[in-house]
Amino acid sequence: MRKMTDRIAARITGEIGMGKNTGYRRPATHDEIAQLAYALWESRGRSNGHHMDDWLRAEKELTHRAM
Repeated sequence: MRKMTDRIAARITGEIGMGKNTGYRRPATHDEIAQLAYALWESRGRSNGHHMDDWLRAEKELTHRAM
């Protein structure tokens, strides 16, 4: 599942096609975090009760990519 979230995050942030040495990446926006959190929710079978976990995971993954 890790690779799927990597691909989703790369598509959301526009990093598809970028190599390791692409320079500065902007911080994730609220909408980008929301899109990845939604994708995580869908990948878990749309089960309720974990919205905060999905949001925090999406935020962490996108923030990590921005560094």
